Amino acid sequence: MNLVLTMYAVYNINGETPTNDQVWRSLRSLDTPKNIWGFLWKSLHGAYKIGEFWDKIPNCEMRGRCGLCDLPESMEHILLDCDKSTASKTIWKAAKELWQKHESNWPGVCFGTILGCNLITFRDPQKKLKLETTRLFKTLILESAHLIWKLRCKRTIKFGGNREKYHSEAEILNRWLHTINMRLKFNRLLTDSMRYGKKAIKVDMVLKTWSGLLKDKDNLPDNWI
Repeated sequence: MNLVLTMYAVYNINGETPTNDQVWRSLRSLDTPKNIWGFLWKSLHGAYKIGEFWDKIPNCEMRGRCGLCDLPESMEHILLDCDKSTASKTIWKAAKELWQKHESNWPGVCFGTILGCNLITFRDPQKKLKLETTRLFKTLILESAHLIWKLRCKRTIKFGGNREKYHSEAEILNRWLHTINMRLKFNRLLTDSMRYGKKAIKVDMVLKTWSGLLKDKDNLPDNWI
């Protein structure tokens, strides 16, 4: 089911349906941090111990329900659908607002968009690939989704469902900003061709990817790397 959702979501943006093999291979994209590889693979496989997993274990059925709204839990519910999730609302709002400083049209996010993110591309009116826009979209979608999942785990496991310890909207936003800033930092470091050789990212690509998104951008030099 998750594979079908992914293929459909990619088709809606790209206009082409990926094969099963393309979907699975995309999970290990070189642009994707290794900690997110596992998150995508398990999410596509439905391998996390959430939701229906607990229905099969006697006396553990309640673990399969969302700790915020008491509806049946799933990865899609955690990342997108729970209307009680401050993390989901705050993070996707921030991602959309940052994206719209770079591009006018926010394509929207569904579960398949997240799982198939590494296959999604953006093109200009002449059908030329907009690589910097594509890279930014991947960064925002994958880092945002992964952070929502991590916050859910902390809320459920570390905090044990104690609502007094739940992250505030401000704390969540700060965590998200830190996450995106770290990706920017790594992008800048990866422009060092002496250190990374063929794996290095071109300076121009990093500049274009993050164009217009930086704080005090008007006071920055043209090459702020």
